[in-house]
Amino acid sequence: MSYLKDYPKNSKSCWPLWWQLILFICLLDISRCLEVIAIYNKSSAVKSYFNFSDELNLLVEWHNCEYQEAWICFNTYMNSMLILDLTDSIESQYYISKLCEERNIPHLVFENKLNYFDQLTFSVTPSSSNQINAFITTLHYFRWTQGLAANNGITSSLKENLKNYSESFNYLTIESGANIDELVNRVITPLGATLYYIFTNSSESYKLQKALISTKLLSSGNGIVLDQKSGYSCIVDGALIVTAKGQEYSTSDGDYMKSSIESVISELLKNIQTESSIEILSYLNFISKNHYRSQNFSLVNIQNGERLIVGEIFDEKLSIFGNITFPGNSSKIPKSEKKFLQLSIEAGSTNPIGPAIPIGLVGGYGSYAATDVINEGDSGLLTNFQIEMFNFDCGATIYNATFANACYLKDKENFGLGHVSALGSAMAIGSMTSFKQLNLTFPIVSAANGDPSLSSTAAFPMYMRVQLSNSYAFSLLPVFIRALGWQQASVLYQNDSWGISAYYYLQQGAKNNQIELKNPESSRTIPPNLDRNGVKKYLYVLQEIIDTQTRFFISLVQYPAIYFIFEEFYDLGLRKGDLVILTALTDLVPFLGYDNLHLYKLYETGVPIITMYGQSWVGPLGAKALSRISNAYGNQKNSYSCFYFDSVFLIAYALDYMINRGLDYTNANKLNEVMRNQQFYGCSGEVIIEKGSNDRILQTLEIFANKLDENGNLTTYIVGQFKTQSTQLIKIEEPLVYADGSTIKPTDLRNTNYECPFPNRLIRTFAKGRALVFGICFSVALISLFITIYIWKRWWKITVAPLTVKEEISMQDFIVGATIVIEFFQFSSMGPDFSPINSTLAGISSLFSLSLDNILKLRNGIFWIIVNAVFGSIGLWVILCLVVLLRLDEKFPTNFIFRNLDAIADYFMPILGDLCFIPFISICLDIFLCDQSIGDNFTDSFLAQDCYYFCWKDEHLAYAILSVFALIAYEPLAVFCRPLWQELQPLLHVKAVPLFLMVKTIVQMTLIVMNKTVKRAQNNLHGALFIAVMGFYIIFLFKFKPYNYPRFSWWQTLVSIAVVWLAFLSIIAQNGGDDPLILTSILILGFIVIAIIGVYVQHKKYPSLLFRKKGQDASNLFKFAFSFGRHSKLALSKIVPSGTSMSSPRKIEDPSP
Repeated sequence: MSYLKDYPKNSKSCWPLWWQLILFICLLDISRCLEVIAIYNKSSAVKSYFNFSDELNLLVEWHNCEYQEAWICFNTYMNSMLILDLTDSIESQYYISKLCEERNIPHLVFENKLNYFDQLTFSVTPSSSNQINAFITTLHYFRWTQGLAANNGITSSLKENLKNYSESFNYLTIESGANIDELVNRVITPLGATLYYIFTNSSESYKLQKALISTKLLSSGNGIVLDQKSGYSCIVDGALIVTAKGQEYSTSDGDYMKSSIESVISELLKNIQTESSIEILSYLNFISKNHYRSQNFSLVNIQNGERLIVGEIFDEKLSIFGNITFPGNSSKIPKSEKKFLQLSIEAGSTNPIGPAIPIGLVGGYGSYAATDVINEGDSGLLTNFQIEMFNFDCGATIYNATFANACYLKDKENFGLGHVSALGSAMAIGSMTSFKQLNLTFPIVSAANGDPSLSSTAAFPMYMRVQLSNSYAFSLLPVFIRALGWQQASVLYQNDSWGISAYYYLQQGAKNNQIELKNPESSRTIPPNLDRNGVKKYLYVLQEIIDTQTRFFISLVQYPAIYFIFEEFYDLGLRKGDLVILTALTDLVPFLGYDNLHLYKLYETGVPIITMYGQSWVGPLGAKALSRISNAYGNQKNSYSCFYFDSVFLIAYALDYMINRGLDYTNANKLNEVMRNQQFYGCSGEVIIEKGSNDRILQTLEIFANKLDENGNLTTYIVGQFKTQSTQLIKIEEPLVYADGSTIKPTDLRNTNYECPFPNRLIRTFAKGRALVFGICFSVALISLFITIYIWKRWWKITVAPLTVKEEISMQDFIVGATIVIEFFQFSSMGPDFSPINSTLAGISSLFSLSLDNILKLRNGIFWIIVNAVFGSIGLWVILCLVVLLRLDEKFPTNFIFRNLDAIADYFMPILGDLCFIPFISICLDIFLCDQSIGDNFTDSFLAQDCYYFCWKDEHLAYAILSVFALIAYEPLAVFCRPLWQELQPLLHVKAVPLFLMVKTIVQMTLIVMNKTVKRAQNNLHGALFIAVMGFYIIFLFKFKPYNYPRFSWWQTLVSIAVVWLAFLSIIAQNGGDDPLILTSILILGFIVIAIIGVYVQHKKYPSLLFRKKGQDASNLFKFAFSFGRHSKLALSKIVPSGTSMSSPRKIEDPSP
């Protein structure tokens, strides 16, 4: 036994053999039967283990070598043609190989323990390199180049082959008895692998698979591949097993050994012709490569707990012929990349109603920048993981439950581990309601919401924010105003939880810093989320802000309504320098979708716009964030971008902490707890969540000044800072640059020279509006003409008996006379403007005609006060007329109201129905005077009497409708009741002819309409027409005596002539005639001439028929003239001597149809 000297001297230490067996298989001539000779220690175990198939026609003899020397035992059975050595020790294989070599007998092994093969030794299994190549072929097919290779002590050849394929594998050696659960939590999980390659024994493989499943590391998107032995105990649905062909269903070493032996023996029996060792050796060389069995490989897939063959590996090529399922019951091939950690944000621009809001979309760029910084390893966080970010566009600032729930539900699986909420408290609170309804639980971080109601951890346990609460931020706004030396401001806030809380804390700050908020409480709020048309409904609020004259305007209104407010400020007349605008919103966003007109309005009003927000773009992370966003999105960023960046990093820091400590980072409550304990220096400075609160601990605020150029581009510079944790609270670093380009601080209050809330250069004649005014006025005049003619023909086509005897003058007679004088002023006011001649006379005329715009500035609602008074008077007029016409005082004699209304009618009917005819009709038509505009639409036209009010919308439209009803109610009753009143006065001696009253009505309506239309278009034409109409009127007066008393008729005519004289001189004046002093002198001279002629003719032709009794008690005369019906007899008895007869008042038929 000389060959024994080549064996290591210490080989005896491995001896004796235990649980070894040798099977000697002899090829016998008799019936080509294989005889199997087994040598074993425990026969029962050996026999049960090798239960060969009867189809192999084997004769097995069992031999026990337990008590013999090994080499003697082996040598005893070395007389066969082929030896199959299935021992598992180096010593046994060494002895057998030497004996076979000495006797030239082919020698088969199941697993070669030696480091070499001699010429006679062959393995019944493929080589490890072939198995590795098949494994790598599988990885190559799926393009998997990363992952974790777990093993029981990986061989150098396996590691070398894997490294040659890819350098990106992580390797983990699992020692016997290792705590697998601890390894998974503390080692495997932090590696962030999505693909797992198992090269362990069956027992360790089972434990590892079980731990991976329990830690949710084998879910959808993950993959696992096992080799032959580790695949014995595969329990993962979706796992892939690379196995030698024919071994697909082997679940133990015994199965593998048995099927390998049977496969080789079967081929030998089928293919050799003789039983010679030479032929056996030749065939073994044929089916082997480098003495290892040449064999194809199969790819097995575990589906629903069953092994399915889905592919074959031949010549290092994988062919797939079956459907493959991966973990998580997914058919999608897992990607060869780092493990994804799913996060979500809400940074869209869509609102369920109203305009899109891009500010959140721009802010969301910070989240994407944070994701890039983390994924590319620039932060040192989650180095073995990839963050995947999903953006939910389910409402930018407006929450609608139906819209949001449908939006969230559609992509529910994309929420992931943590969530960054949308802008505004409405969306923040609303989205949390939706999450609760949809059973979604995860930590929520807000980048841009300071609503104090969200500070409570009890109410919102899964919520926190990296922005300061409004309770602090807004209380600092007055501090800045005070620091610049101002003491007054106006404020506007939106009426939602955000705006209300902001306003509350602003008020506190204003009180503490002695800043007076000038605009009334009623004009400090508007609804939230207004669009451009919505803001227009609150022009009166903006007007009251303008009327305060304060220069400093604090806006607590969110985007985009804040821009629409600036536009309206422009339309109301404000320009650069009129306002300094302060807001706690972030720096302004680009004006997406703005046309040139609206950009121009913003440019003309918004300098400077001061914003205050938490500092941003500071420190190393701030620089990285700014660089990433600028490279990816250019200038599309805002301070929200920085806070979105920090929101993602807050989640990332917590995840990194939990993963590196083996904590369950998928547990939402634990992650929420860890996030609240993080502290890091982010893009916006140091980020710490306050204990017991959802708020960030105080940070430094920056003060920005924003300037908009004509193209809509914003330039921003930092003015100063609020050092929240410093003894110097505010630090002004740069002076403000104001509208004039200087740094000189303007005064608290501004002064404006504009009569209207816009410069005169914007005002132009609105042709469509003027056409509408003409149409309305002439329609009213035409309708009035027909009504007047109808009433005259139907009821008042009567004559009045002339006054032929002397009568004592009554108060009613005085009223008629006074009417003639007052009508001089009213008619004159309807003619050409004569204020250049004599302003005092013009003022008196305007007063009597209620043309108050000539003597008052009808701004700030004064005109509407007058209109309301007119409407009220017309209402009273209608009631009085109904009482008189329907004789309600007689029908209900005991009714206190009707009795007194009838008495009041004696006082007010001549005043309201005659003297007030021109003023009332004129005021009603004034409401339609909208023939000037600052735009092209009807709603851009403004009221002539008060240019602070725009026409055909809101209040104006309502008043226009009321004016139509007022005209319908007033004019017919006035026409009818003028002659009626004089018929009801028993002491009235001077009576007007009804025809005169009808003609006067037509003339008055004509003059009013001309005054509202032609006069506004062409003064000279109006003057000529006015003189023509008055000339017709004078001719009528000459021909048809207007009164039954000639003296009154004469003076009515002279007064009309005086009106024409005034109109004639006014036309000369307005066309650049003589000096006003000269014209005034000529006017007075003309009046004197008219008066002299009047007196002279009166003396010659018209004797006096009215007298006043001397010594008469004027008070009794007054009481009688305006008697309440029940006092007339008493008053009359004191005036008329006893025994004097008096004709009864004329009875007329009831005029009602």
